[in-house]
Amino acid sequence: MGEYKTIISANVPVSLADRLKTKTKGTRSRVIERALTAYLNDKDAFDITDVETRSLMIHLKNREEISQQLKVLLMMELGF
Repeated sequence: MGEYKTIISANVPVSLADRLKTKTKGTRSRVIERALTAYLNDKDAFDITDVETRSLMIHLKNREEISQQLKVLLMMELGF
């Protein structure tokens, strides 16, 4: 016999709840269970320090909101 289940209550944004409404109840439960398990196990934890500095600099250089002066500095540092 499988593990016992319980009903929980949580506040989520209406937009997220609306997206879940298109799924069956069983699917919703499985999606939420997987997301909570991953979160609690820290499987999908993101740490910016895991990204290489050079990669971050390249991404910054290509962003539209970065000033031209900063782009020049990033390019100089990257060796362009």
